[in-house]
Amino acid sequence: MLKTKEDQVNDRIESLFKDMKEQQREIESLRGKISQLEASSILDDVKEINGVKVLAKQVDVSDMNQLRQMVDDMKQKLDTAIILLAAVQNGKVQLAAGVTKDLVKEYHAGNLIKETAKICGGGGGGRPDMAQAGGKDPNKLPEALAYVEKYAQKEG
Repeated sequence: MLKTKEDQVNDRIESLFKDMKEQQREIESLRGKISQLEASSILDDVKEINGVKVLAKQVDVSDMNQLRQMVDDMKQKLDTAIILLAAVQNGKVQLAAGVTKDLVKEYHAGNLIKETAKICGGGGGGRPDMAQAGGKDPNKLPEALAYVEKYAQKEG
């Protein structure tokens, strides 16, 4: 299977392991680039409610780290905003919310994430500027994303 002589098996395994690690790094790098491209494309979906930019969107990412990174990217690009991004992985909902520093006195990402996660049959929490959660019901995701606009209206 290793296509090598018996006395070189260890060297071959080390070489394959090194190749695998390099490919994993490359995959992560490409996933990051894809996330950045998707982040740029969702800027068109930003709404303004009570003078505050609001972005609530389902995105295609592979894990919570990418979701949080995308929220951070959006916070930087939008300067002042409330952001909720969601992804569905293996039948489960992942949610990440962000509120820019200038808005944390009026809006709390942890409160937003608790309510949206509850809609999706889950829970979570976090800081005023960043929070994450999980949920069990992907069918409720549109309702959870719609809640962000209500949140922006009643809090501010």
